[in-house]
Amino acid sequence: MKRFYSFIIISIIGLGIGIAVIFYGDTLKSSNTVTIPSVTLPFNSFIAGTGVVEAASKNIAVSAPVSSIVQKIYVQSGDKVHKGMLLFEIDDTLLQSQLEIAKANIRADEAKSISAKHYFELIENFKKASPQIVTKLKYTQAQDRFHEAEEQLAASKTKLIALKDQLKRYKVYSPIDGVVLMSEISEGDFFDTRSKAFIIGSDRINIRVSINEYDISKFRPGTKAVAYMRGNTKEKMELTYLYTIPYVIPKTNLTGRSTERTDTRVLQVIYAAKRTKTFPLYVGEQLDVFIQTPQQEK
Repeated sequence: MKRFYSFIIISIIGLGIGIAVIFYGDTLKSSNTVTIPSVTLPFNSFIAGTGVVEAASKNIAVSAPVSSIVQKIYVQSGDKVHKGMLLFEIDDTLLQSQLEIAKANIRADEAKSISAKHYFELIENFKKASPQIVTKLKYTQAQDRFHEAEEQLAASKTKLIALKDQLKRYKVYSPIDGVVLMSEISEGDFFDTRSKAFIIGSDRINIRVSINEYDISKFRPGTKAVAYMRGNTKEKMELTYLYTIPYVIPKTNLTGRSTERTDTRVLQVIYAAKRTKTFPLYVGEQLDVFIQTPQQEK
């Protein structure tokens, strides 16, 4: 009987030891977390803000004045472009048909003009030879018919020129020297005039910094600023102040935290930056920016 109870006690102790080992092992695994990198603060007194990289020319959404099917693409994302360079073409089949019709109308109007001219010259010759044969009314009618034919021919030629000018609207050219930041169009896609699927910008970059409305009173234009790349706190970049946008807007880059106010407003400040080998920077990238507040230095 004693052996039986001893066996039960030993079993309970072994079970307890097993549970303790499992729990202790899980505790060790859960505590093996990655340390969050710390940022060495560049100033004693500062404003912290979120900076977004953008092209110095601003991000230009290139569009076309007409909506149609993309016929041909000449550049892709990352390609460098120069001002006036052909980027892509829109299908102009319907306009080409109108051009052929306009050319046919010109040929018909030319024939009418030649016929009216010959008839008027004949009447004019008869009038010179024998003024009594040709009445004033008949001469005037022949003359008006010839002038109308000439005017109609001129109008048809003007229409053809206008249609040829419209062909330029089906070819999209680069408005600046820069680089294709994003191209999400493919041959055969329908391209809308309000599309933002093709974006270009200059090679130079700016940082658009959003300052929380509670820190606006601390900010002074022209003060120093430093940017840190997220995930690499060892590298920093000094920024050059350009200008302040004097219009406070609602904050758009929300983090999604339950404690964050969705009605927060921000002041946007533009700083110039230069890419380096250790700080490449891509348009749309977010940076942690610290702006000095000299008036609070002690």
